[in-house]
Amino acid sequence: MSYTYGTNSVAYILAAAMLLVVVVTQLAASGRISRNGFIGIRIPPTMTSDAAWTAGHKAARLPSWIGFALVAITAGVAQFIPEANAILIAILLLFLAWSVMAAWRGARSAIS
Repeated sequence: MSYTYGTNSVAYILAAAMLLVVVVTQLAASGRISRNGFIGIRIPPTMTSDAAWTAGHKAARLPSWIGFALVAITAGVAQFIPEANAILIAILLLFLAWSVMAAWRGARSAIS
């Protein structure tokens, strides 16, 4: 079975998902999305107070932006790379994990 090079819709869906993460992180960091149980980085430290919620999301902004940039670049060249979907998923998971760890540290610093 040969790989047909062309548009990779999964790559664009993953890039859109990472963009959604960036937008939600930015809105929560700016205070436009308040602490809630549905959207945002909902981990124990960020849920303790409004200050921890905001601080955690502010700390997660850089990792989420870098992750989005790498996912978008990889999605742009995905049509030339047969393994692009696996690479995109790995990048997405890595930078989501980094964002959550940064949010954890940021929220903990706001608590103490």
